[in-house]
Amino acid sequence: MDPVDREAIYAELRRVRVTYRQLVAEAGPDDLARASIGTRWTSQRLLFDMLLGYLITPALIVLAGTFARLPAGASRVYGRLLNAATGLFDWVNYLGSYAGARAVPRRRLAGQLDRVTLALERPR
Repeated sequence: MDPVDREAIYAELRRVRVTYRQLVAEAGPDDLARASIGTRWTSQRLLFDMLLGYLITPALIVLAGTFARLPAGASRVYGRLLNAATGLFDWVNYLGSYAGARAVPRRRLAGQLDRVTLALERPR
């Protein structure tokens, strides 16, 4: 197993913070309300969905650590369950980002991403 390059991960998290902050700062109300190309999402919903991905990352790290300790068969069964629930996941993800984009003000998006990515950089 290859060793984890933590510095590369931390550098990527820092780059994400800067880029995300720029996207949020440069987006005006019309930009945020504009539909994205090829999806039912607005730019505001996409920005929230990006944040949501980082917000759930700590739980996913715990989940991955748990499955790493279980027999391989457990991961295969869990993978099949996830595949079977893809349609439900897509629907919940869409509704969650729709609601989140309405509930979380634009001025708080970058700060929340900063908090979660800085927490991911803390040694465990």
